[in-house]
Amino acid sequence: MADYRVETTRDGYRRWTARNDRGAEVRIAAADDDGAQPSFTPVELLLAAFGGCGGLVVDRTARAVEHDGLSITVESQEHPEDPSRVGTVRVTYSVDLPADANGGKAEEVFARAVRLTHERYCTVSRTVEHGVRVEAVLPSGETGFAAGPPLG
Repeated sequence: MADYRVETTRDGYRRWTARNDRGAEVRIAAADDDGAQPSFTPVELLLAAFGGCGGLVVDRTARAVEHDGLSITVESQEHPEDPSRVGTVRVTYSVDLPADANGGKAEEVFARAVRLTHERYCTVSRTVEHGVRVEAVLPSGETGFAAGPPLG
C-alpha cells in the first residue's frame, strides 16, 4: 500500500521522532515542552509540508522565471468552530522578480506557476483541499477508526 511511508516512534512523554526510509528524521513535540526543543509540532509539520511541496513544485512550474531568492511562509490559525482542526491555510510566496525578465511578464509567469502548483501538482495542497480518508489500524490489524471520503 505504501507509496509514502514515515515511521514515528515515541522518545518519551509527548516526544516523538519521525523517520523516512531514506534516513531523514524530524523531532515532534508539544510547543510548550521546553525540554523537547528544538522540535516541530504536528501542525507545524503540516504547514511545512505545504511550503516544501509548493517549493519543490514551483521549482518545476516556474523554471522560466529566476526565483533563487524565493521564500514560502505558511500560516494558519485554529479552526474557529473546532480548536482541534486547522483553519484557513495561507501560503505566501515572496521573491523579487526582475521587472525586465520574461519580456516584462515575470510576475504573470510566476503567478501562473503558483496557480498550477496548487491547482494540479502539489500533492499536499490537493489532498487537503479535496479531503482524504484516514484509517487508524490497531495492533491486532483491525481498523479502530476510519473517516473521510473513500477512494473511488
